[in-house]
Amino acid sequence: MRDLRASPSDLSELRRLLRERFGINDFRDGQRTAIEHLLAGRNTLVVMPTGSGKSLIYQFCALALPGTALVISPLIALMKDQVDRLSALGIPATFINSSIGAEEQQRRIEKMESGQWRLVYIAPERLRSATFINALRRVRVSLLAVDEAHCISQWGHDFRPDYLRIGAMRKALNDPVTVALTATATPEVQDDIIGQLGLPAVERVITGFARPNLVFHVRFTPDLQSKYRAIRKVLGAVRGAGIIYVATRRDAEELAQTLEAEYRLPVCVYHGGMERGQRALAQDAFLAQENAVMVATNAFGMGVDRPDVRFVVHYHIPGTLEAYYQEAGRAGRDGKPAQCMLLYAPQDRNLQEWFIENDAPSRSDLLRLHGVIASRAADGLVQLSPDELYRVTRLSEVKLRVGLSHLERVGALEMTSGEAQALCFAVRELSEDALSQIEADIRRWRAHKRAQLDKVIAYAETTTRCRQQMLIAHFGDTSEVRAWPCCDFHVREARGEAHPQFNVSAFPRPQADKAQDKQHSVDVTAQLLNAGMSIREVAAQRGLSLSTIYVHAAQLITAGRLELHRVVSAATEAEIRRAIAQVGSTERLAPIKALLPDTIDYGEIRCVVAQVKGPAAGRTGTDERADGAQTKGGQTS
Repeated sequence: MRDLRASPSDLSELRRLLRERFGINDFRDGQRTAIEHLLAGRNTLVVMPTGSGKSLIYQFCALALPGTALVISPLIALMKDQVDRLSALGIPATFINSSIGAEEQQRRIEKMESGQWRLVYIAPERLRSATFINALRRVRVSLLAVDEAHCISQWGHDFRPDYLRIGAMRKALNDPVTVALTATATPEVQDDIIGQLGLPAVERVITGFARPNLVFHVRFTPDLQSKYRAIRKVLGAVRGAGIIYVATRRDAEELAQTLEAEYRLPVCVYHGGMERGQRALAQDAFLAQENAVMVATNAFGMGVDRPDVRFVVHYHIPGTLEAYYQEAGRAGRDGKPAQCMLLYAPQDRNLQEWFIENDAPSRSDLLRLHGVIASRAADGLVQLSPDELYRVTRLSEVKLRVGLSHLERVGALEMTSGEAQALCFAVRELSEDALSQIEADIRRWRAHKRAQLDKVIAYAETTTRCRQQMLIAHFGDTSEVRAWPCCDFHVREARGEAHPQFNVSAFPRPQADKAQDKQHSVDVTAQLLNAGMSIREVAAQRGLSLSTIYVHAAQLITAGRLELHRVVSAATEAEIRRAIAQVGSTERLAPIKALLPDTIDYGEIRCVVAQVKGPAAGRTGTDERADGAQTKGGQTS
């Protein structure tokens, strides 16, 4: 294949390759400019809206340049989708991640070293492996593509610590031409991306943030009933697939159950508390059914390729406008009209503030984490499994990963390699100065997150400005939104309606209605179980999922209102108790489940754990966390 670096401005040649290899007649806005920069050897930052064809930029350049393009992406599902499509086009591509076994990973690495792939997709966690980095040094890497590049910035809404390794890896590969791509990056985040990657000079290709086919609405919904009324109105007025984002796993389950009971629509649920296989089934069901509604936490969405989503509703406010615009932007990727609605209750701010205050490790957490690792070190080196760290430190998954990242940043730890089974560290002293530095970093991060939350509140409460204009201005886009009506402000103008005056004090603070509805649902489950019905019979009669009925059962056991033997057999209880004793902790269910046969359900484990903990066991804050609130304490999971 001809090396196009010598003639990057030959538009006819570029279009010929586009037609012959991708079956596309012409470039979209921004694609050709970015491709020409890269073929000329210039590092490039690409900020283009969701669905605008960012992936074609590095795929095209991978064919036009000699050697191998390395693509770093946090999205395992997206890797497989893109590799399948490229393979169907006859383009040699592969992915190397934890979804394949060790032998197959090694086979693909060997083929990478021999130059058989034009594109290799990896997750950022792969950069923990010194063995993999050494293998990369033997590869002719012609292009480094960093997808979802906002993940490298601690000021972005989805910061991931493993992205921080990319800059060092890039140096180890002798600074290949690099393209960083994202749909959501403010000017501050753009600068941070460039700095973290260590790019000396960068061309910026920013095509604008406006989405002319989307209409943005905010509905003031101060209580549970008004939220449900707003969702019913959307479902009654908009035909087609939709996504409803909620802040917590429990709300995802309960809202999905309510909608299933009320509407003859395929309703799916997706959150980080589900096993990987369950999440995959839910995603496949959503993609396959025409009018499917996905009720999900922000664990769902990145890399999901469904262009015909007709509405996105946010049941709770998100933590940042970047997160909101990315999630809302999953509507209407086919260019056809779509609706984006934010349901706003002033008290919903409390949950986001809770995340800000509780998702970073404390000084004592950091000391305990470092102490546990140091106590197991021999000659300054230690190898530990993530499950062992969870069990011994009793930190949540997010706090653990955030803490490890902070300790690495100040030099108290150095991760020498890391796989799913084991993390390997070199351990150094954790000084008082280092602890103070971490605490200062966390304070700065919290101040930044509060300021970002203030902007979300301002967006929700405005009654005098174009909402889409506010959104694109947040990203530094000063162009005028020409689509009309593009938000509820202009819809009211078109109807000649007065703009509402919003008064926060007119809405009650946290209400009891929602809690009462939840308690009533648990009470109904209690009556049926105590009447002798099985878990499956109750789920079938009530039209709820098994997992929800098990959650109810665990709550009832904790409250002393249900005997364990009504939902878990004596033999199963004995097996689960043995597994709990072997793990030595009930803080996480996954290590317990790993020791049990597949026939034992997570729900049964949850019920036994409730019995073990006893009546004092209350509902923990981690049950209510948002899955994708993974930008924590300046770090993320």
